[in-house]
Amino acid sequence: MSVPQPPEAVLHRLDLKVARRLEGLLQGDHRSAFRGQGLDFADLREYQYHDDVRHIDWNVTARLQIPHVREYLEEREITAWFLLDMSPSIDFESVSVSKRMVLAEFTALICRLLNGRGNRTGALLFGQRVERVIPARGGRQQLLHILDAVTHHRPQRGTTDLKQALSDAGRLIRRRSLVFVVSDFISAPGWEKPLGMLAGRHDVVAVRLADPLEQRLPDLGLLTFQDSETGQQVFVDTHDKGFRSRFAALADANEERLHGAFQNAGVDAIELSTEDDITDAVMRFAEMRKRRFAAPVPG
Repeated sequence: MSVPQPPEAVLHRLDLKVARRLEGLLQGDHRSAFRGQGLDFADLREYQYHDDVRHIDWNVTARLQIPHVREYLEEREITAWFLLDMSPSIDFESVSVSKRMVLAEFTALICRLLNGRGNRTGALLFGQRVERVIPARGGRQQLLHILDAVTHHRPQRGTTDLKQALSDAGRLIRRRSLVFVVSDFISAPGWEKPLGMLAGRHDVVAVRLADPLEQRLPDLGLLTFQDSETGQQVFVDTHDKGFRSRFAALADANEERLHGAFQNAGVDAIELSTEDDITDAVMRFAEMRKRRFAAPVPG
């Protein structure tokens, strides 16, 4: 198992070339990847076709007998929350990098980009439920605080309850925010509806952590597998081609189910594999967000 690195070491590795590369991608278009958390009232004007009816000012409309809507300007400040999966399954690794390390690097990178622009970040760490809350603040010390928590937090062994964690997040995050749900989504069932409810109040991004061995099994003969969350063990014969095929089919079905759940919940999703270059993955995310917010609203 890989040894957790101190927060300063994680930052040092991600600094300079990596962060500058990403900041170059995001320069001049702050709203495209990270949108503001709320709206400031700017002006009133007559209602036009395709205007959001929720912005109609009914008092002015009744007084003037002509529908009027409120215009808003999006706030520049962002509050971002990281709902971080600290369950035992994120310590699984088939290569030299664990899912916990990928989670830490992704969180550090996004926090650095946001905090460098005057925004605030906070974190909710969960296993069977949200077990630790780090209130949203700005600055480098906040980033180091979150990374230190990610490095040292160890939840009790047991099945992850993402449903409960998402429900806790909905209760704890009161003001509209950008929420990153960083998890391998290995959980007890029933989390899809709470994810959709959270997305109804916040701008939610699902960051799915994955390891290649969870998708395909190589031919390694007899192996002992242990469920990292329950401790149960099972012996399997990976030399059995039929077993490997069934394993791959189940993995593919799970992938399809996850993609469908994210789509139905209306959340953006990005996959981070332990084999990925974290910078390339975050750049793909930023480009995806730019395309989404640049797309015209269908008439």
